[in-house]
Amino acid sequence: MLQSHADGDESSFRKAALQLAAAESSSGHVLVAEEIRSIVAKLPANTVRKQGPVVDIAAPRGDLADILDGGHRDERLHDIVLRHEVRELLLRVMSENRQRGRLERFGVSPRRRLLFHGAPGCGKTLAAAVLAGEMGLPLMTVRFDALFSRFLGATAVQLRAIFAEMPRRPGVYLFDEFDSVAKARGDSHDVGEMNRVVTAFLQLVDADVSGSILVAATNHVELLDRAVFRRFDAIIPFDKPTRDQLVDLIKLRLGSMGVRDEAAERLAGTAEGWSFADVVRACDDAVRTMALDDREEVSEKDLIAALEGLKRRELPVRS
Repeated sequence: MLQSHADGDESSFRKAALQLAAAESSSGHVLVAEEIRSIVAKLPANTVRKQGPVVDIAAPRGDLADILDGGHRDERLHDIVLRHEVRELLLRVMSENRQRGRLERFGVSPRRRLLFHGAPGCGKTLAAAVLAGEMGLPLMTVRFDALFSRFLGATAVQLRAIFAEMPRRPGVYLFDEFDSVAKARGDSHDVGEMNRVVTAFLQLVDADVSGSILVAATNHVELLDRAVFRRFDAIIPFDKPTRDQLVDLIKLRLGSMGVRDEAAERLAGTAEGWSFADVVRACDDAVRTMALDDREEVSEKDLIAALEGLKRRELPVRS
């Protein structure tokens, strides 16, 4: 951290300071953590960037680099559209984890094991990134392509390595596509190795007393082993967006480029039934059209054409 400051690399300095605050908070030193965050918040914005590549100090190294993708995130709550109940729950989880020491004085712990479930493209992965960004913690995403080994018993060993890292490197640990590691035991199509992986995961969760936050995300909650649900402090559904949420999303993505509230209302009707990810892609296509036409504002026509083009190219017919 001091070296980053001495080198004038303020971005890495801020990230290191926030990681220190997170570590202090996880150790129960809540006042120290809050003081560090307060000091960082008061630092003046520095537009001078250090030349050369910036190495994120939170990135996994050694053997874990093969099974974890990690680093600090810039996403914040204002970057995501959420149902009111989900937003309030995430805010509560953040507050509990920031004040862990205060809770433990009364014999309770913060909720830090979260299960996100819902259709693809509805914000589960982005919500995990936002949680990490707001907490000043790195997001550590488990790479399942590297986690599963062809060697008998090796997958459980890799899982243990991840859980052993959680107290050493506080962060938000994301198990995306969670059904691949916690599929119901007894499935006739699975070999005994998968049953052992599920059992190992349950045992590791039970033994985990770190300050890290564990987020599991799945598109297929119905495939999960029933014993898994008891290990989570909160089970949070991510539904397809309502029309009002689509309005908010279009305003978030295109409001600064000329799309007014009335236009967003009309465009949301065109996109009703789509996922957040679908609409974001269409918004990005509309911005590309605007830029190539050498304009400064996105028109309704741009977004309608992008929605129709995306539907023709990739999306199934919607009923």
